[in-house]
Amino acid sequence: MSDSWMTMAEAVTLISKNSHHQVSPHHVQTLVNRRKIGVRSFYGGVTLLKCSDVKSTRVAVDTGSSHRRDEAAT
Repeated sequence: MSDSWMTMAEAVTLISKNSHHQVSPHHVQTLVNRRKIGVRSFYGGVTLLKCSDVKSTRVAVDTGSSHRRDEAAT
């Protein structure tokens, strides 16, 4: 397999390492949905993420969770 694509599990590990805290697969999928990370899907459910996008991605601590807490409180 080419080094230009990686699995979701590899992406979660790399983004967590680069961000210095644990990042969930759900949050990585959110980044894919927002088109922050390129994706390639194949027949049979195989999904690969673009290495260059993953390597340049950093996630701040508690990103995305505070907004939901604020909405729930109102």
